[in-house]
Amino acid sequence: MEKSANTPQKSEQGHRVWRQLDSVWAEGGFFMLGDVYRARVPGGWFVLGTNNVRSFIFYPDPGHHWSGGSPTAKPAAG
Repeated sequence: MEKSANTPQKSEQGHRVWRQLDSVWAEGGFFMLGDVYRARVPGGWFVLGTNNVRSFIFYPDPGHHWSGGSPTAKPAAG
C-alpha cells in the first residue's frame, strides 16, 4: 500500500518525519515567501515555515485528524 502525505508513518526512533504542505494565497496565488512543513508529534503537529527565518508552531490535534489544509472557519454565533 502506497503511503500518502496524510498517512501516519512510523519512523526509526528518534527521527521526525517532515512532510511539505501545499501553500497558496486565498486569492489563488502561490505562497512565494517560503515552504511550509509539518511533522506528527504527540498531541498534534509541529509546523515549520521557512523564509529568511524559520518559524515553528505547535498545532494541537490529539487525534491527528488535520489533513494539512486550512481549517474551515466556523460561523460566528449570534
